[in-house]
Formats: sequence, structure tokens, C-alpha cells
Amino acid sequence: MARARAVDRRLYLLLEITARRLHRQADARLRSEAGVTAAQSAVLFLLMRRGERRMGAISETLALGAPAVTGLVTRMEAAGLVTRSQDSADKRGAIVTLTEAGRELAIKADQILREINGELAERLGEEDADRLHDLLGRLNMDEAG
Repeated sequence: MARARAVDRRLYLLLEITARRLHRQADARLRSEAGVTAAQSAVLFLLMRRGERRMGAISETLALGAPAVTGLVTRMEAAGLVTRSQDSADKRGAIVTLTEAGRELAIKADQILREINGELAERLGEEDADRLHDLLGRLNMDEAG
């Protein structure tokens, strides 16, 4: 197979299209099997793994704007997945905490995403899956650092 010239690769476009397709597929599966969206599952995982978080920390970790996080947390709070309380150290801030219902859905969603990751690794093969993981990690480190 001939290699594409660097100018013809259009890496950004290919990554963008792939990310959208994968997100839509995962979101549909999470909605049907766990009753949560992909965005909600990201918040649930964060809280399950790292404990309660300030709204700003959720925004930063998930690379979402503050208004998006506010809307997301508001919907999750209405669904009984999280609670929000005033930050005692900073009255302007809010702390988001996982509820027991949120923890149960986080575990369920985690299992679904593990299955999706396994399916992707199977499609790519273990070596290519490891390489893709490393490459995407490098791209994300460049952005974060």
C-alpha cells in the first residue's frame, strides 16, 4: 500500500470524523444499555475514580467549557446521579458528588465502555491498539502541556 504524502493525510479531518462516529456509537449504546450519555458517563467516571470535584476541575479534566459542565451537572442532578453543594473554602464554587444511583450507573457504563474498547482492540489488533493508545496519549499530552 502506497504511503500518503504528509500534505495529503488530512490527519485532523480523519481524527475528527473518527471521533464523531465513535462518540455517536458509544453514546447510543450507553443510552440504550445504561440510560446515560457518553458525556454523563465521563463525569460519573471522574467522580467515581477521583471523588468529589469542583465544577472547574470537571471542566478542565474533561476539556469542556464551564457552561457545558453546568448544564451537564444540572441534568445529572435532576436525574439523581450527582449532588451539588457550595464549596466551603470558596463560596462562589460548587462541589459535585456522586450519589449511590450515580455510582451504580458509572459501574454499568464502565463495563459497556470496556466492551467497546475490547471491540476496538480486536478490530485493530493488539499491537496497533497499543500504538494508537500511545500516539493519542502523545497528542493529548502536547495539548495539556
